[in-house]
Amino acid sequence: MVLLARRIEVNPLDRIGQISGLAGLQLRYALIVLVLLILVVITARVRWAAHAPTARRLTAAAAAGLFSGLVAGAILIALRGTSWGLFANYGDAGTLSDWAQALIDTGTMKDDYPPAWIHLTAWLSQLTDTAPDNLLKPLQIVGTALFGPVAYLAWRLLLSPMWALALGVLPAIVLIEPYKPYTTIMLVVMVPVLLALLRRLRRAGDTTWRGIVLPAIGFGLALGVIFLIYSGWFVWSAPGIVVAALVLFPWRTGWAKGLTLVAITAAVFVAVSYNHLFGLLDASGSVKDRYFYWDTWTEPTYIAMWRTDLPGNTGPWPPPGEIGGVGLFTILALIGLATAIAVARRRTIVITLTCVFAGAWLLRFHFGSQMYAADAVQLYPRSTAELLYCLLLLTGFAAYYGVRRFDTVARVRAALSSPSLGLGALVAAFLLLASAGSSIGDRYMPRVDNSLGILATASHLSVQPDGTCPAYNHTLGKGCYTKNHPRYHLALLELAELSDKLSVNRTNKPGELPHHRTEGDG
Repeated sequence: MVLLARRIEVNPLDRIGQISGLAGLQLRYALIVLVLLILVVITARVRWAAHAPTARRLTAAAAAGLFSGLVAGAILIALRGTSWGLFANYGDAGTLSDWAQALIDTGTMKDDYPPAWIHLTAWLSQLTDTAPDNLLKPLQIVGTALFGPVAYLAWRLLLSPMWALALGVLPAIVLIEPYKPYTTIMLVVMVPVLLALLRRLRRAGDTTWRGIVLPAIGFGLALGVIFLIYSGWFVWSAPGIVVAALVLFPWRTGWAKGLTLVAITAAVFVAVSYNHLFGLLDASGSVKDRYFYWDTWTEPTYIAMWRTDLPGNTGPWPPPGEIGGVGLFTILALIGLATAIAVARRRTIVITLTCVFAGAWLLRFHFGSQMYAADAVQLYPRSTAELLYCLLLLTGFAAYYGVRRFDTVARVRAALSSPSLGLGALVAAFLLLASAGSSIGDRYMPRVDNSLGILATASHLSVQPDGTCPAYNHTLGKGCYTKNHPRYHLALLELAELSDKLSVNRTNKPGELPHHRTEGDG
């Protein structure tokens, strides 16, 4: 999808150009999906039935990649004509680039921030003989494109292809974050890895020593790498994982093997992540996060949506709920939680996800309750993403284990294994992923309000590393500026005022960039 998006030629600083770009992506997506569905239909026929499982695996994996490819393609369109990534060298993007350059110059970096992304940027910078600033864009696009495939592969540790798509990828679509793609993708990977570890722990008594030692090394390596890429989710997950491990530990049937599994996993994890782990622990008492933004003013039990720190026009927030201020989506998610406990409360996955949710829930209010006294946020709103993800997963596993209860009923089992049911599920999944990918991609299209679209607008208003203005910068009529130039913020303000004026005349919505008619337009 990313390669196909490169052939879409539109002006991203024109709202009609943005819409045409998104429509072009959808056309390419639909044609690929059509080919995949034809393949599934053909292999469902009797003479090709032996190839049906392969076709389903291919289609499920392709669906995961096509979704994140749609989003990455939209980012490519949003940044068309500029060499900058989202937000140029401002904010976190600029900080990460500066840290990578400092790592190249000095060989060191601060130990309390996950080092993997910085080291990757620095290594690629030296490999390609280019400045870290020039790598922000390709890393954001590639990282976004990998979100779906990585999520799918991680959940294949536990689930069959179709269920990995349904439970691993679909709930994760709310988490994709192209600006810093390495953050939320690590949450999506960490959860199935931890679930696989705890499942192995629970079955330790019936496992050979070889089946204990080798997987323990693998789990330690995997968790160590995840921690080095982004460690924030370990903080929110730690209390729940400890409780789940104590509940699932084979105290009577294999305590020695269970202890060995935990010890080797922990030892390998510490060996891999030593510098960052202890740097993080050393800084925990002294580093304070004082970034108070709109979500820190939000009623603390609201977790139904994660909007980052650039929400745009949200209207009343949280959205008005129908039952005691609680919305229908949250109620359905809670019904899913209750159903998961009702049908599968003894299952490792349900026990672990419930414990992680409870632990993160308590930590959220612990940090939130201290905000006023400590005058520090400590990233407390970030727990929204993990709590929401756990609820969505529990809802999905309620359906999964509910369906498995009917495995012994021949008629139901036959209906569930029907090719028609699988085809219908794929069609629905493809349409959902198409709509979600387009909607998420649209959020990152250049805008001039307090939304994610401002990230791309900043990239088109900034002087490129080679000293030139971005290709479509002339569309805005404001010039391009070096970092922190006073005219930069004034240009954004003027563009926002123009957008608001045009919205009054119903030419476009507030924050959107206008359509620049070409000669001959009516």
